[in-house]
Amino acid sequence: MNITPYTQSTLPAWLNMRAALFHDEDPKLLEQEVLQITKTNTLKSQPFQCLLAFDDSNPEQPVPIGFIELTIRSSAEECMTSPVLYIEGWYVDPAHQGTGVGRALMNAAFDWGRKHNCQEAASDARPDNTQSISAHHALGFQDAGVIHCFKATL
Repeated sequence: MNITPYTQSTLPAWLNMRAALFHDEDPKLLEQEVLQITKTNTLKSQPFQCLLAFDDSNPEQPVPIGFIELTIRSSAEECMTSPVLYIEGWYVDPAHQGTGVGRALMNAAFDWGRKHNCQEAASDARPDNTQSISAHHALGFQDAGVIHCFKATL
């Protein structure tokens, strides 16, 4: 397995996996967001990085098997230090789940966070996404509370 930051040549793989993760979102909007992110390397004015995992058992044709999207936030729920590494999105292809890909991506994310002076990491998952919640717990994340988020169009 090889984990590497996204590049222009890996954008299609990232977009395909991102559409699988956010399957209830409009793929065109997801693509527009990625194009905006890649122009500035920021997400909502926060430093951004996306790391992709590839199965490199055939080096001539590596297969994308996961990604993790990261930002640096000034704060996050229950975190006591600043800045905070925030996991914005985390995906492992179903065929590769349970094989260490998710852990390897998270370890690479933690390394990136340390390079940005982070002492804590935070993440979120939808309350009904028990698989993600279990994966976070398995990697040492603790619950920081459950909130119900709201929005209104003005």
